[in-house]
Amino acid sequence: MEFYNLNLVTWFESQVIYHALAHLNREALILCTPATPYVCTGYHQDMASELDLKTCQEQNIPLFRREVGGGLVYLDHRQVFFQLVLNRKNPGISINRERFYRKLLEPVVQTLRDFNLAAELRSPCDLIINSKKISGNGAGQIGECYVLVGNILLDFDYEVMSSIIRVPSEGFRQEYLHQMQANLTTLQSEMGRDVSSEEVIERLKTNFAGVFPFTSTQLDHQVLEQIRNLTPIFQSDEWLMETGRCLPYREIKVAENCYIREYQVTLDGTDLTCRLVLTGQRITKITLSGSNRLIPPLLLRQLEYSLLGKKMDFKTLNQACLKTHALNPYNAKILALSLSGKNTVEPASID
Repeated sequence: MEFYNLNLVTWFESQVIYHALAHLNREALILCTPATPYVCTGYHQDMASELDLKTCQEQNIPLFRREVGGGLVYLDHRQVFFQLVLNRKNPGISINRERFYRKLLEPVVQTLRDFNLAAELRSPCDLIINSKKISGNGAGQIGECYVLVGNILLDFDYEVMSSIIRVPSEGFRQEYLHQMQANLTTLQSEMGRDVSSEEVIERLKTNFAGVFPFTSTQLDHQVLEQIRNLTPIFQSDEWLMETGRCLPYREIKVAENCYIREYQVTLDGTDLTCRLVLTGQRITKITLSGSNRLIPPLLLRQLEYSLLGKKMDFKTLNQACLKTHALNPYNAKILALSLSGKNTVEPASID
């Protein structure tokens, strides 16, 4: 296997290099850090639905859409990337999703433990310390290769990340900021000191070498030529703005166990805004607000209390909506259907 210890690279190179190697069917491990900030979306995402494009432009934050699944990420020099390119016929790769991530992420878990941190894998692919995510990862197939991409957070700018997402309301943005601060962590936060990218890269190199024997090398003519071929494609509006997965509600993932959703539901002349925080498919926080006072605020608070802690399935939600008598049976059913997604086609997994 080829090993590329690239350290600091341009933001565009930090994504396009592993794509080039995968399209060339060359197995490799790449360790690097982007020199400047940018935003990267997953292959299945709809960039216009995920991002506030005007804010990104005003803040001079460039965009990249990768060929690997997963969610929207804000990336900068305070993160270390590890990118693993493996031929899909490699006998060391498991076709079982959980075993795939467990084996390939073990060197990253060990790297965090080398810093005396109690790191563990939260299935399928988050690495956590004291229940907080410090490494987000994703995988997908590019050409004849499987590619695993991930990062370790040295530090993170929660405010910038919350400012660039597309939101249905400012309340959603504030909830996202709050949940990031509650569910994400960094090496600096955990260790109480600055940790250099060089420290992390050196430990990643050692730990990956124990799993995948590799030979250090430099980007050669073939790889550079492939990068030149891919560049106009990845920079084109056709690629960046290609229509992706669209949901009937706004959803954003904070970590494997934390999602934020906001729905707009019409009930007999009232446009009801429903903002949920989900943990393991249970409602752990809920805010309901109406466009008028046809549903009195007290009944909305009672409805919130009834729905709190409930699983996201239609029967459970419908019973909770009926319990408070805040809604008639028809409107209770409409709200339960909307929240549970039973009146929509469930999206395929993108991890």
